[in-house]
Amino acid sequence: MIPRKHISASTLFAPVLAAAALFPVHTQAAEPGPSGSLFRSAFGDGLEKDYGIKVHGWGQAGWIYNDNGSDDVSKQAFFNNDEGFNLNQFALAIEKTPKGNVVGRVGPFPGPMPQEADWGFNVTALYGKDARFFKTYGFDEDLGVNRSADANDENFNIAQAYLDFYIPVLGGSNLMLGVFHTPLENEIGFALPSPAPTDFYSHTYSFMHGPAKHTGALYSFKLPQEEGGSMLGFELGVVQGWNNMQDPNGDPDVIANLRWRSADFRTWVDWENIYGNGAGDSFAECACGSPIPAGSDDDNLTRYASYLTVSHVLDERNRVAVEFNYGQQEDAAFAAFANKGNAQWYGTDVNWYHRLGDNLMWNSRAEWFYTDAPVHVVMANIDPHTGIPDPSWGSFYGFTTNLAWTPVPNVRLRPELRYDIHSGNGRDAFGGGREDSQLVGSFDVTVFF
Repeated sequence: MIPRKHISASTLFAPVLAAAALFPVHTQAAEPGPSGSLFRSAFGDGLEKDYGIKVHGWGQAGWIYNDNGSDDVSKQAFFNNDEGFNLNQFALAIEKTPKGNVVGRVGPFPGPMPQEADWGFNVTALYGKDARFFKTYGFDEDLGVNRSADANDENFNIAQAYLDFYIPVLGGSNLMLGVFHTPLENEIGFALPSPAPTDFYSHTYSFMHGPAKHTGALYSFKLPQEEGGSMLGFELGVVQGWNNMQDPNGDPDVIANLRWRSADFRTWVDWENIYGNGAGDSFAECACGSPIPAGSDDDNLTRYASYLTVSHVLDERNRVAVEFNYGQQEDAAFAAFANKGNAQWYGTDVNWYHRLGDNLMWNSRAEWFYTDAPVHVVMANIDPHTGIPDPSWGSFYGFTTNLAWTPVPNVRLRPELRYDIHSGNGRDAFGGGREDSQLVGSFDVTVFF
């Protein structure tokens, strides 16, 4: 996991600068950043220096307001749907990152292949309103705090719990075993630090239609290369579907990703894919498992999702990232509302990150997302009293901009504006089903410790 000082919203060159932080075997050690500062101040830095074990955390809270006169603030774009104050996340992590030239979910890095094997681990606990979207069926969904929580209450989960191995084979290899955040999607962010440091407070429609985490194994490797050339890496994973430790259909999903890095490390290309049986792995009683219900655990219904992301550092102040996404579900549960059996969704988003100063970033994003039939449980808008769905589908457009200010290293302040438009069939997507557009203003504070 990359130290936060190299990945925070105030850092433009995250891909380039992260190499020095990830591979101290090849570079001088970086000065400790805000991540882990509380533990170091209380207990010293011996655990981190002598054993490479880091204890750190963060807290994130935000305020949200919309212009449609309802309490509904677009569940498709925000983890929480309550207008007003929300405690999004309070997290604590303990981890050890193995030294190597390949990082699982991130990809290959420059430099010669270290010849010594290494190992690490990550255990991250998360509490807050965001936590209910990251529960793992068969693992932490049945904890008492979660069973008693209403839809808008805080939840608790073990966001990650995995072993991490570096192996000096091929051009360098990494093996992750356990519960880990997905390697898919441009915005997931979990392969880097963790949820809070994402560049936007709200999320894309493609993000909400993808998996959040997996249980299983992910093997990442770098092809041997000539020193100073571009880098090519691959990932292969076998996991228990989407957000599940116990997948009732019994069929594992396969992850296959390709990652290319330019010789100067300024351009990243990631093509990420997951394929498997999507039947019977969504659970309304705990609001967990896959967000895309289909069939029962006796069925075999294909689900596939793919993401192509191109990121490029333009100059010392500007970076852009473009994501293309596609997904399909055979016999999606809600597709009949559009007179369909199978459902497809696809879209693109363009992200621009501009450094205004050493501690100030201006981030903007434009997105278009289309689904030919309702598929996501949130877009289905199931009435909690009657259980009857009233879904939305069609084209969704989102325009987001924010300023991320880090007045001191441990604190990030971020005002954000987002405007959404729904053009399609079914109920209007916003304002409790009464509005086809929405303006949302938010302000969130993140403290790293």
